Amino acid sequence: MSEDSIDLSDTVLENPSSKDESSNDRPSAQSYIFLSDSVGSLTPTARCILDELKDWHKRVEKHGSKEKHASYLMTVDKLPEALGKYTNLGAQGRSESSIFHALRQILDIDHRGQNRAAYAYPYLIRTGSKISSKIALVAPQNENKTDTQPYRLACFRFSQELIKVLLENRAKKGRNWDDENPGTLLLQKNKEGNTWLYPKLGSLEAEVSSLVRKGFGNLPYIPMPDFLQDFTVFAREQNLALPILADYHIVIDELNILPDGSFKRLPEVVNQILAHMNGLEHFTKDQLTKLAKDAKYESFLATFSDYISKPKFSSLESKMNPEEEVKKFLSIIENFPYPTEKANKSLSIKETIDLSVKILKRLSEEKGSVLTRKDDSIYGTVKNAVIAKIPEHTKNHNTLLRIDFEDEVAKAGITSEEKANEYIKRLKDDVFSDHSYYEEKLPDGRTVYYVVDHGYMAAVIHKLAFEGRTNPEYKKQLGYAKIINHKLSNPKHPELNNKLKPELIAKLNADVKNMEVEELERERSNEIRSRFNAVPGILTFVVSTLIFITGAYYLRSAMPIFFGVPFSVVLGFMAAIYFREKSTEEIREDIKNSGKFSGIGDWGKPTYNSGSTSSYEDEAETSKKEEKLSHIYKAADNFVFPKRFNKITDKVLDPKSLRSRIYENLDNIKRNNMTLGKEKDDDKVASTVEYAVLQSVSTILIPDDVAIRDLPSTILINRNDMKSALFRGQLADFYREEMNKKKFDKKLVKYYTYLINTVEMEYYKYLPKKRV
Repeated sequence: MSEDSIDLSDTVLENPSSKDESSNDRPSAQSYIFLSDSVGSLTPTARCILDELKDWHKRVEKHGSKEKHASYLMTVDKLPEALGKYTNLGAQGRSESSIFHALRQILDIDHRGQNRAAYAYPYLIRTGSKISSKIALVAPQNENKTDTQPYRLACFRFSQELIKVLLENRAKKGRNWDDENPGTLLLQKNKEGNTWLYPKLGSLEAEVSSLVRKGFGNLPYIPMPDFLQDFTVFAREQNLALPILADYHIVIDELNILPDGSFKRLPEVVNQILAHMNGLEHFTKDQLTKLAKDAKYESFLATFSDYISKPKFSSLESKMNPEEEVKKFLSIIENFPYPTEKANKSLSIKETIDLSVKILKRLSEEKGSVLTRKDDSIYGTVKNAVIAKIPEHTKNHNTLLRIDFEDEVAKAGITSEEKANEYIKRLKDDVFSDHSYYEEKLPDGRTVYYVVDHGYMAAVIHKLAFEGRTNPEYKKQLGYAKIINHKLSNPKHPELNNKLKPELIAKLNADVKNMEVEELERERSNEIRSRFNAVPGILTFVVSTLIFITGAYYLRSAMPIFFGVPFSVVLGFMAAIYFREKSTEEIREDIKNSGKFSGIGDWGKPTYNSGSTSSYEDEAETSKKEEKLSHIYKAADNFVFPKRFNKITDKVLDPKSLRSRIYENLDNIKRNNMTLGKEKDDDKVASTVEYAVLQSVSTILIPDDVAIRDLPSTILINRNDMKSALFRGQLADFYREEMNKKKFDKKLVKYYTYLINTVEMEYYKYLPKKRV
């Protein structure tokens, strides 16, 4: 419960042993109160209270207000001060006990209000950051009878807003259940001083009664059945309470669900089942076994003792599924043969157990609806998260947001395939109703969507056009963004670029056109450069021309120059073609065929052929190949393992994510290595870079008995990061946090324990060995 409301679970009903006082049954035809014909039978305090109430009504009417409003009514807390002016009352007549007995008399509590001379009804007020109650009093006025209904409605209308606040806060916070013995909430001392089970103390009505009780101050609590009835009817209408029995309701709580679909906090209905199970166990162990021992029901005692001795609800999963335990327990106690020789005691025990069993069965029936509410709640969470992410991502990054709807729903933990398919369709409809998208088919048959808030479309195309010159992923997105923009422009969508200023849109569009022209010129220039090596061509032309000029000088004839210049042009052109640098493919083949690297072994470190010689020439050749690999790795390192990252796992890869990151940054890597930059085939370049990276990182292989199908079985970490104690500590802390989230999954705990031990204790195995 939030700080602006009282915690209703802190207190319980006063005198919970009274069945009549805990009932919310309201006698019919009792909306009127009558002038008392037997004033003489009332106590002096009661007569003074009635006189004060009549005077109060007259004063309100004298001020000209005929409106029925809660704030105009006399309240119980004002009685001690108001009775001070009655000189015929001594100190005893104004005492709290006298006021309490007077109220019981004029409200006719002992006869359930059949001959009441006054009417009491609570209303709620806010006092600072808390919510408290006041008890309003109404008495018969000029006529013989007074209708209480207008006052009842006025007080409840006055309280409605705060009632809704209370219920909503209660739904968010939950109740303060005792994890070990939740049933203690239902166990109270009875009039004889013995611990007794009161099943209805778990109800919303009991919580509300504890709040109303505070309106009486130091006076004992007097039941307010009309208010309880109005409260629960309103709660049901607002879909904030669930009826279990006519006078037993529970709050419909907000399900607190983790991203993996598990419950962070047990639902209210589950907590209720656990509390009633626990309370009933304690009660039957204390009371029912006494009856069984006196009657010598040995078979029952053995069965009951065996059940009680076994541990129950040891895990969160078992608590979430208590139905089997409920059936097992009820099958033991429901057929108990109550003895007849102790009729009064055994009948009281039987009635209490029967009521608890009835509530427990109804709670178990309602538990099934929690799973439906869970899925609906999860969908709402997923939907809100995805829809909120689109405009935020578009505004902050000016790129398309890649969404896999199947993954979004799967990560949320939807319980059934049918529900998952339904929610995927609903999520698509909800997203596409407000945002534009492009559909991309993947090679494996799945579909992903690139979604954008079209209010920023011009800014998105501008960013993608600029970044797409060096980033292939952004270049791909630029193509999709142009398709989306074309659809929105013909005819023009009313929300297209509506979140950008007109002058900014014009500037962005002009910049995009300029970038397109520059890109076209750059492509033409690159195409020419890719066909010719200009430097050797020009040098060949210059040298050849100088030779012919020299020959012309010595021969003293212009003929060598006349024929030599065209010949030099042709020779330079042929040299530009012939002297192109070796391609990346050739370099890769050189590395593979050098006979030094046989593959990736020993946890990712380079291995050497056993048959290789130790000659100086071979070592020099090996060193040369390793140097090539080192240069390629250096060109890729900052892009594959970024120095700036949002979370520590951005620097931890597996083979699949490594390939993905290489392709995302391929152009940047090629610019950092001249040899790679000459190769046109991106797949060949990526393969070479991947090979170089794998030779230069720490590779952790997860053993088969530890590996989990949906999690990486190979972990790749930059060796410099592996050397860093700070990095290892942060990564281990991350794995511990993930392990704590999944602490009930033994396989995941084993997986993360292995990684934590490897990173913290055995990291040295994955660092390069020093050569002797």
